[in-house]
Amino acid sequence: MAAVAALLGLVAGAILGLSSPGTAPQAQASAPPETTVAPTTTTLPDEFHTVILGSFDYRSKADARLRLVRRQGVKDARLIDNQQYRLGTRWAVYSGVFRTEDEAKAHMQELSQLGITELFVKSVNRAD
Repeated sequence: MAAVAALLGLVAGAILGLSSPGTAPQAQASAPPETTVAPTTTTLPDEFHTVILGSFDYRSKADARLRLVRRQGVKDARLIDNQQYRLGTRWAVYSGVFRTEDEAKAHMQELSQLGITELFVKSVNRAD
């Protein structure tokens, strides 16, 4: 008897659900379009050591490298440009902000364990 009552309740609920004017169905979520990655807005010190993951003259290439290393697990990877810091190139993808070169070298070892290649430690100074 209880099973019949439960079944009738389910059928009635389904009928009411189909006949009520609820909200329109939501669109299916899709992957966001691949866009340019904005440079970091974090205030960086005037001088620091970091691990450079790529140096580029073109923003599009820097953005591509940034997306790649983030997919590889470098969640703190960011962009800096030569208008803010002396880099020797227009754009750099970097990871970490350290007071000493030894700290940056230790971070570089961690990154190489993630399979990140083409990286080096650099002392960075704010451009005048």
